[in-house]
Amino acid sequence: MLRWAVAGSVLVSLAFPPLEWSYLAWVTPVLWLRWIHVAQLPGTHPYRTLWLAGFVFWLLVVHWIRLPHPLNYIAWVVLAAYLGAYLPVFMALSRVGVQRYGLPLWLVAPVAWTGLDWLRGNLMTGFLMGSLAHTQVGHPLVIQIASLAGEYGVTFLIVLVAACLTQSLHSYPSQPARIVIVCLIPAVIGVAATLLYGSLQSTNYSCLLENTNNRQGPRIALIQGHTRADWKNDLKKQRSIMQEHQRLSLSAVEDSGHRDIDLVIWPETAFRQSLVTVAEGYKVPEQIHRSYLTTGRSELAELAGQLNSAVLVGIQHVHLSGAADGSPEAVSFNSAVLVDRQGTVRDTYDKMHRVVLGEYVPFAKWLPVLAQLTPITGAIEAGTRPVAMQLDKVIYATNICYETVVPHLIRQHVVQLSASGKTPHVLVNLTNDAWFWGSSELDLHLACGIFRAVEMRTPLVIAANGGLSAYVDAYGNVLQKTPRQQTAVLLVDLKLPPRSDALGSSDTYPSFYAAHGDWFAIPCMVCCVLAALARNPGRTIDS
Repeated sequence: MLRWAVAGSVLVSLAFPPLEWSYLAWVTPVLWLRWIHVAQLPGTHPYRTLWLAGFVFWLLVVHWIRLPHPLNYIAWVVLAAYLGAYLPVFMALSRVGVQRYGLPLWLVAPVAWTGLDWLRGNLMTGFLMGSLAHTQVGHPLVIQIASLAGEYGVTFLIVLVAACLTQSLHSYPSQPARIVIVCLIPAVIGVAATLLYGSLQSTNYSCLLENTNNRQGPRIALIQGHTRADWKNDLKKQRSIMQEHQRLSLSAVEDSGHRDIDLVIWPETAFRQSLVTVAEGYKVPEQIHRSYLTTGRSELAELAGQLNSAVLVGIQHVHLSGAADGSPEAVSFNSAVLVDRQGTVRDTYDKMHRVVLGEYVPFAKWLPVLAQLTPITGAIEAGTRPVAMQLDKVIYATNICYETVVPHLIRQHVVQLSASGKTPHVLVNLTNDAWFWGSSELDLHLACGIFRAVEMRTPLVIAANGGLSAYVDAYGNVLQKTPRQQTAVLLVDLKLPPRSDALGSSDTYPSFYAAHGDWFAIPCMVCCVLAALARNPGRTIDS
């Protein structure tokens, strides 16, 4: 059993970057699913064997976790050990459905896998990188169903196909040929419906673009620096980073030709002066020098003036207020700030979803020494709300770093803004992926962004230190992309999303998934819970 399970892990991992042999995702899970039909799993501890197979799979898919710092090797192993547990749980739940209740594998397996994926995307702040759906971002017709059911719908389809293949192989040669063929019918129907929907959406989008061809959107300059990420304690390096991004921004303005740039976007934390705000009614103590309060704003205004453009930059936001004992209290956020052409700070967004061990360490408030364990950003607070950054009638919804990895968070942004009458025209992701040295993490992070664009039927632009910066349209097509591990400038003439006739959209929300959320994945998760709670004294599932 071990060699087959591990072989499945290796082969399925090949569907992910860097090789991206996407077709393997549809067939190689058979090497896992075949054990669901077996009356008794082989070996003394079969679920430990399956955990080991899952552990191997995740070691291969998220190998880049180890790259930022030597201590991250520990995080890599711990994360893979946690994620590896999903495979034996999936097997146990699927065997309950098939062995105890006689349900067909083609129904049980995709429901169990999708439900556990939803759990993985929500449990302990959520981590959905490396879902099977991400292997299909190169196939636009397949991923359009994400606008209805989220990326969970694509994952369901992949496991459905693999389960039908498994069931057919299990039936052959003991069953007549017609039975073997019948086993494939759900897969054929699912794939056909998906491709039909994708084709209709693609055709609809092309027609909408033709009808709105004269509607000119903003010109955006995405600035991609390339600097090793571990520079937070090097003041000289921080100044050189600022200079590099200023130089690239000026070159973008020069290369823009006859058309002015409407917005220049820098990556996460690329602007190295802090933006300092003061709580209403709080009197700043005299020992805090005024320059500390004003330098960030003045340099932002100076940058906007140099470029004659609005700027949206990743920045550290420090908020000052008074503690209970009267002493000054400073709270830091990983933020994005929008400054208009006149140098006025228009909006600030504070990152809501923090990276565990990257931006905060659990229990560090009670044991401050734990905060020193992270080599990345350091301890920051979480923001509390999305922000509609409006510029020249275009609304930008900004997110930072791994916030695009969490589907329900980006949906929360869009839903809250749409409910207030400010449906975003474009999603903006600011990130610093130089931590990962041009590895496959960059491709997986981009894949997450592609699905967020399709789910929200909203174009996405990405400004990334070290790459990959990109422009993704509302249908998941990557229209422009920079090379990795290079400085680059991407000039984007944004096409505003033509939504009025898009299937599933409404006057308030841009897509069916935006309006209804995880209506598809949550029932799958509920089925997993019911299977886990199932009791049948007459039958047992291997322990």
